[in-house]
Amino acid sequence: MIEAVRDALASGEAEQARRVLRKNWLRLILESHTRELEQLCLAHPDPHDPHILLIRACCRDLSGDPYGAEFLRGQGLRVASDDFVVCFTDLLLAPDTSTKAVIADRARHALSQCEPEDDYPSALFLLGWTEIRLRRDLPRAIALLRSASDEAQLQSRAETFRLAQSNLAFALTHAGAFTEAEQILDGLPSREVASDWERFEGGLPQSNRGCIAYWRGDFEEAIAQFDSIIVEGSPGTNFEALARLYLVMSLIALNREDRYHNAARLLRGVSTADKHGIPWDTLRRVTTAWLAHAQGQDDQARRIATPTLTRTGAAVAHALLAELYRVLGDPESSARALRLATSAGLPRYALVSTLVTSAALSSVAGRGSQAHEQLDRALAEAIPERILAPFLSGDPVIVDLLNAHAVQGSRHQELLRTILEKRSRLSAQLTGVLTERENEILTFLRTTMTADEIAAHLGIAYPTVKTHIRSIYRKLGVTKRRAAVQAADNLDRGIGRDSASEAANRQVQGL
Repeated sequence: MIEAVRDALASGEAEQARRVLRKNWLRLILESHTRELEQLCLAHPDPHDPHILLIRACCRDLSGDPYGAEFLRGQGLRVASDDFVVCFTDLLLAPDTSTKAVIADRARHALSQCEPEDDYPSALFLLGWTEIRLRRDLPRAIALLRSASDEAQLQSRAETFRLAQSNLAFALTHAGAFTEAEQILDGLPSREVASDWERFEGGLPQSNRGCIAYWRGDFEEAIAQFDSIIVEGSPGTNFEALARLYLVMSLIALNREDRYHNAARLLRGVSTADKHGIPWDTLRRVTTAWLAHAQGQDDQARRIATPTLTRTGAAVAHALLAELYRVLGDPESSARALRLATSAGLPRYALVSTLVTSAALSSVAGRGSQAHEQLDRALAEAIPERILAPFLSGDPVIVDLLNAHAVQGSRHQELLRTILEKRSRLSAQLTGVLTERENEILTFLRTTMTADEIAAHLGIAYPTVKTHIRSIYRKLGVTKRRAAVQAADNLDRGIGRDSASEAANRQVQGL
């Protein structure tokens, strides 16, 4: 392709060079020839041709020069007609969501009117790529990227196929189809050197894997994935910026106070302006507010978060915001955030988050039966993709609700047991107090299982289980099962062991 343009330019065939450029510019961008493409544009006999200016604008944007891109695009649009090049340049460069949505609708029509000199496979990918970011119709985005993958494979376009598959994995991740997304990620061919488009997007595969790990409660794995792609001083958009946001939430989940200062610096590097339809300021504010709360700065958390209650188009962020306002003791704002989150279709993991938050709100409001119904529905939604993060909060309302639900019994007892086991492993305060086996048995004490059933489940003798239970009671300073669970949770909240056991025994005696 590049040689064909060069040959046309060398022979003085300016119109032929222009046609070859028009046919292949999107493919050259996707296949990591951005620099060569821009040099060919500059070598064209008429570098001020509208199409040449628009193609250069796209090259500038991918090279990290948004101002140059805006300047060249403005020059090109003054004289260019509304055709394929104009349409897909606008699709790539339009920053705000509403404008991008209008252009995406126009692009779908342009695809149906493709001429032989238009690059259909690349345009199909770009439209699917755009629809992910608009988040208005994920099934359509997934269908477009599946189609782009098929078309690229049929035409032996290996790099376009790889990018379409990678973005399809992200679309599936965003939709909550974690298992299929992982299967696609596992099958992606690797590159030794990142392509221009990959540098532009910023670590999509690692960001995907990190997001999945976060929602499954594998916070250490999430941190490892995000750390591998975050580059301080980067533009703070695309997947590298998404990695920053989820990294901070993962650090908060593990109470990694040693990294909070650097986390704040990373968040300041995230864009405050929309880019490619993504509401970065809303995402940044919600995460920054969570970090402020983690550092004990609740007034600052409220101040930072307040503007997001008047914005739309960030359902997952608003789901996290609803939980933040709940733990801040502001049920009214939490309910407002829930309404914003549920105003559009939620991916499964965000739905689980809103259900857990709703259950906690119901519990505090004295609607116990409704709280348990909402929690059981959250467990049901969590099972297919093993979504654990919303249940792992150290907040006492959720801790008590989970324990009460385990005692009451659930249709999803196996997942509930998994959650309780995960919570025990995350409890740093209990480290060194109970042995690994005692922690394991403590998990089962939270359920309705008898000592006989625990022994059968673990494959150990009944007297051994009783010995471990007596050891747990002794170490926690209690005499009853319910009190042991309560004392362990009080330790998890940072209460001293003696006062925790006294509080637990008082509570049990008062029942």
